[in-house]
Amino acid sequence: MRNLRDRPVGQKITFVIMLISGVVLLLAFAALFCFQAYTLRQHSAHELAVVGEITAHNCAAAVMFKDEGAAAQILTGLKTMPQIVSARLEVADQQRLAYFGGLRDEMEIKAARLKSGFRIAGNRILLAQPVMLDGKREGTLYLVADLHAMSSQLLKLYGGIFALVLAASLLLAFLLSSQFLRFVTNPILSLAGIARTIAHHHDYSVRATKVCGDEVGGLTDAFNQMLTQIQSQDSALQTAQHELQEQVVALQREIGERERAEAAQARLTAILEATPDIVMSANPSGIPFYLNRAGHEILGVAEDRDISGTKTLYLHPEWAREIFAKEGLQEAIRQGSWAGETTILGRNRKEIHVSQVVIAHKSPEGKVEYFSTVLRDMTAYREAEEALRLSQQKLLETSRLAGMAEVATGVLHNVGNVLNSVNVSAGLVVERLRRSKAPKLAKAAALLTSHNGDLGEYLTNDVNGQKLPGYLSNLGEFFILENTELLNEVDQLSRNIEHIKEVVAMQQSYAKVSGVFENLQAHRLVEDAIAMNIGAFERHGVEVERQFSAVPPIRVDRHKVLQILINLIRNAKYALDDVERIDKKIVISISAPNGRYIQIVVSDNGVGIAPENLT
Repeated sequence: MRNLRDRPVGQKITFVIMLISGVVLLLAFAALFCFQAYTLRQHSAHELAVVGEITAHNCAAAVMFKDEGAAAQILTGLKTMPQIVSARLEVADQQRLAYFGGLRDEMEIKAARLKSGFRIAGNRILLAQPVMLDGKREGTLYLVADLHAMSSQLLKLYGGIFALVLAASLLLAFLLSSQFLRFVTNPILSLAGIARTIAHHHDYSVRATKVCGDEVGGLTDAFNQMLTQIQSQDSALQTAQHELQEQVVALQREIGERERAEAAQARLTAILEATPDIVMSANPSGIPFYLNRAGHEILGVAEDRDISGTKTLYLHPEWAREIFAKEGLQEAIRQGSWAGETTILGRNRKEIHVSQVVIAHKSPEGKVEYFSTVLRDMTAYREAEEALRLSQQKLLETSRLAGMAEVATGVLHNVGNVLNSVNVSAGLVVERLRRSKAPKLAKAAALLTSHNGDLGEYLTNDVNGQKLPGYLSNLGEFFILENTELLNEVDQLSRNIEHIKEVVAMQQSYAKVSGVFENLQAHRLVEDAIAMNIGAFERHGVEVERQFSAVPPIRVDRHKVLQILINLIRNAKYALDDVERIDKKIVISISAPNGRYIQIVVSDNGVGIAPENLT
């Protein structure tokens, strides 16, 4: 019910109309159903009486002769009527002659002991019809009819009709109410819309339109009169409120500007007092009237001392006063400000190198009202600058020494590899000499010497002498082969020693003082860097592919460029250590994109760089 009260007026009226229509239709159909049920019961009783009278007449002969078969056959014919559920035929002494139906029906007949006529109980009708023969009562026929099925069918029929009629009626009522309800609701809704507009926009000049002369029309007139009074009062109130707001805003603006000015002045003063720089203000004559805390400390002036007796020019040494007066002040007066470096006299008349900014504050007419200056002590900056210069020199020297160590490490690797080859070659030569057959040649010579007198006889007839020429021939071939192999080993040994000399010479050439710029060929620098790592490439099976284009000489520091190339090539080799592939390759290319510089690119097919580490 609460939800219904909150519904719009149109919905409320429509709901009431449809509710009343539904209740009226329900009552009408209930009355019609009751009347129809009563009529059905009376009609069924009359029909049952006719059937009973006919059946009793037909049973007169069977009762007279007490023919149970004929009586049962007659009663069986009553089964064709669905409303008759039981029948009993008695003779005069209440003895049952024929019967059909249930035990309950028979007990009901016996309990009723109805002589003749009807007894209606709910949907059941009991008929007692006397069986007369020649004007004499010979027996009684009892019939029981049940109207429940017929009543249910009638209820379903009327229920369906009621549902259809109710739906059609409600639909018609809804359509008609929707069409004609606006004559009642539109004035009310219009008045409610005007009230909402006024509530939302606070516009009391809006008026409701009177559309009818009934109670709603009277309410509209009263509503408009109320709006007129409210509008006049609201106008006066808004005028007074506007004037008050203007006064409050003006006062707040003035208070805010004053507070902001005071706060800005307090912040500025705090900043000036906290800064380590000297901040000073002076009149056009050079008499200071403000000096911050840092100025008092650096210049050695007590904070409680009156500074108006000091001229700003005397803060500078004599040699700097004229320069500052002619250049600094004059530039500030012409341009509004001046910035430069100068010197002031600090505590104990010690000269302090400072960076100074002078600002000339002028009136709208262009006349200087006062000067302000900011001086920063540059002593620590100069000391830091000198320390930085020395550190850079040390860093360059350290970098040069580190590069020399890097080159020396490469030289040691290469020399070590070559020395291993030299050691192997020397070992092979020694082993060859140990296995030489030179002693056997001496034995053969001694044997020939011992048969010097009969040498021909010995070589011809002696068994050992006959073998000696062939042996000497084989021994000569062996010595020739051995001599060739020894020459090859000695040649390889000589080349390795020469390679050692070249590596050492290269290291000596790069061990010169760093910082000297020379005109060098780029491919020579790259070849030297490759030579420093050639041993590592051979051990790890890395192929180096050169893609050198013709480029002009470059003017560089030989040592620094070589150090960079060695690091790049070594990083490429390290990237190939973590991959399991047989085609490890480093590609080094030299090109000149333009005439101003050359480009050296070192690429490999190794693991690469993770995306998150790329910059």
